Amino acid sequence: MLERRLELFAQQASVSTMRESEPLRRRSSLRIGGAAWRFVEVGSFDDLALLLAAVGEDWRRLVWIGLGSNTLFPDEGIKGVVVRLSGQLAAWQVEQGHARVGAGAVNAHLVRGLLRDGWTGAEFLSLIPGTFGGAVALNAGTRERELSEVLQSCELARVNEEQGVWHVGTFQASQLDLSYRHAGLSEGDLVLSGVVAVERGDVNEAKSRVREDKERRNRTQPYRLASVGSTFANPEGDYAGRLIEAVGLKGHRIGGAQISELHANFFINAEDATAADFVALMALARHRVREQFGVELRPEVRFVGFDGWAWLNEQEALLR
Repeated sequence: MLERRLELFAQQASVSTMRESEPLRRRSSLRIGGAAWRFVEVGSFDDLALLLAAVGEDWRRLVWIGLGSNTLFPDEGIKGVVVRLSGQLAAWQVEQGHARVGAGAVNAHLVRGLLRDGWTGAEFLSLIPGTFGGAVALNAGTRERELSEVLQSCELARVNEEQGVWHVGTFQASQLDLSYRHAGLSEGDLVLSGVVAVERGDVNEAKSRVREDKERRNRTQPYRLASVGSTFANPEGDYAGRLIEAVGLKGHRIGGAQISELHANFFINAEDATAADFVALMALARHRVREQFGVELRPEVRFVGFDGWAWLNEQEALLR
């Protein structure tokens, strides 16, 4: 029984914690979501191995999260094991221009640490909320760079679906299906770490660029409000925010969810929004943009613990 196996894991783990009925709204920058059946923060490779062995054939009940910065959880919560990597799994080290970064590392902390030690080349990650593992899984980027330009390899834990046994392997960046906001990972894949290229450079100049980028972001995006960042990926040759504003939805609100008046590709939790409010607002934006411009907006939001695509399709069908 999974519950009993998790109890044994909690007894054996050395630097990890497990909690019951953890409110997921605390684990999401959007502040939406019910409770997780179990929430585990894993702090070492040994403890992670124990957890994966404990879950075994119930691996589909595992849900990997970082800081929840691009995540929408369901209102009813998740009847599974929500896992965040920390400690040893969030550390990094640099050797001869190669930074090996744990998946749990917070991107902003990583950049700060690299610059402190004289390494440049990864400053764009400071503008990407969340953790390094999430950045790999999404091939995250900014208007300056995306991760695929500096990522050399990554270490993945991949499950044998029939046996529930996990295997760890290293994959070169060329072996991944890296494209715009896409890395081509399989269901259940867990990013453990990645290697990025860095170099000795002008740290003061790099810090100045980071400050300027953050100031520009704060002027043009509702960064301090509850959101998931960019709600939709930019279509080729255009901007999702421009299209949403062009169809007259800037500032529009459904329930407690609202399209920001500062940037139309930022959907915010204006007042006790539910996941249903948020998905309905996404569906409206997709429908209007498709009707007026023939463009299919692709969500950049990660639906976790529910079939967000099914919800979107249902809501869009009501608008036709």
